[in-house]
Amino acid sequence: MPIFQKEFNVTKPTYLGIGDWQLRNLNEVTVIFGKNGSGKSQLLRMIRDTDRRGCHYTSPERAGEINNDMSIAQQQFDYNKRAERSKKNFSEQFRQETVSRIQALLVKMGGAPAGTLLSSAKEDIRNFIRILLPDFDFRIKADSVPPFELWREKNGSHESVTSVNALSSGETEILVLALDLLTICCMWDLDPEQQQKILLIDEPDTHLHPDLQQNLAHFLIQLRDKYLVQIIVATHSTTLLSALGYYGQNKTSVLYLDSNNTEQRAVSFDDALKEVATCLGGHALMGPLFGTPILLVEGDDDYKIWSQAPRGHKIRVAVIPCNGEEIFDYQTTLEKIFNSLRSTTTVSGYAILDHDKALPIPNPDRTQNYIKYLRLECHESENLYISNEVLQTLPGNPNWDSAVSRIKDQALGYGNISEKLLGCDAWDRKTIDLKGLVGAIAKILDPNGTDWTIRVGKCIGSKRPDGQLYDFLGSSVVDVIWGSQSVEETSSLNTEIDNASVESGN
Repeated sequence: MPIFQKEFNVTKPTYLGIGDWQLRNLNEVTVIFGKNGSGKSQLLRMIRDTDRRGCHYTSPERAGEINNDMSIAQQQFDYNKRAERSKKNFSEQFRQETVSRIQALLVKMGGAPAGTLLSSAKEDIRNFIRILLPDFDFRIKADSVPPFELWREKNGSHESVTSVNALSSGETEILVLALDLLTICCMWDLDPEQQQKILLIDEPDTHLHPDLQQNLAHFLIQLRDKYLVQIIVATHSTTLLSALGYYGQNKTSVLYLDSNNTEQRAVSFDDALKEVATCLGGHALMGPLFGTPILLVEGDDDYKIWSQAPRGHKIRVAVIPCNGEEIFDYQTTLEKIFNSLRSTTTVSGYAILDHDKALPIPNPDRTQNYIKYLRLECHESENLYISNEVLQTLPGNPNWDSAVSRIKDQALGYGNISEKLLGCDAWDRKTIDLKGLVGAIAKILDPNGTDWTIRVGKCIGSKRPDGQLYDFLGSSVVDVIWGSQSVEETSSLNTEIDNASVESGN
């Protein structure tokens, strides 16, 4: 049975200080997130050096041509020589090494005992390549040089591919990466004494379109299941992270690498991380770099409001809906992701709470460096609907007094909430709990049937809120989303991000 390694102690890179890193709670698939320079690549190579025979490191920069070299093929039998050739991030002959390892695999298969991988390896490799590149057919050929054929299938025809020049950079990267991992897995599988099998994959998403990254995640999970290997991946891509969590389900964890900590503990890929990673899309930095803040909101109604608001082209926000208390889990998850990716501590978004929720007190487990909490000044979003500014957008442009008359006139038609509606003239519009009432109010005041959330979202997005709408939202919410010249701490997020981009050279 293979050895599944949950812990490692490795020496920290010297430029990050003296001491060891204690890696804990690793999973069958562990994704390492960390900033550039945080030591991800060196960490993978140090894990490799704990057992060169049972660990294989794949560098992020994979150069060379896809041809066979017999001298390199001979070296592929010796795991120490394989390790020596991958001491850094860049491998000049990575593609030749990978192709030549096919030759080494064929030699090893020729001397393998009956009942091993001999009869199925070629077809397995062919099928695995199809997971990544469905339009290509890859066949190992023992009697050819190089020892394979690669065909592109297009419009019913087959086109032979003999050079990387005939492939896109993404196709080349994913093909040689797949062959590198497959041939190592096959060679391990042919060795009955091989127990520990760990693939250490450094930024495999380099040059890959998000669709190819999703294919890669599927490929890696299938590889894990077929060959019973453990996989540790260093990446910046939330697309790859999300896809690994989807295909790997309970097999995937994330380690947020923090060079300041001795213990580096992986956490399981839970529901909050699944939702957040999916919403972030192709890259966690892209929204903030383009000046679009992330906005965590409570519930479907808030999501409808804040998704409608940007359509007025006055503000830009990327909205992520949360269910009630989940907003705290989502904020914490985003803090961990951005802390692992951002080189500067710059606000990237906000979590908007209803007024009845207390703002969390900052502590080591509840930081607000990237996603800050804000709170509405009114009870909740429903109250925005009966602010003067939103009322003026309704048919007939009612003020509150005329709205009260219409609500009281029709209140008796609303059953068990009739009594509450009849008391509307005594409401404090800012603090009244309208949960369960706003739907009836909207039917009375807006016979056109427009959803109340759409009305509020359009009003918020049409211009910078003022008057009672500004008071209900609160200055902290308005100032960070629409910008403020007077309060430096809550100045426009777009300006913050533009400045951070210039400082970091982006």
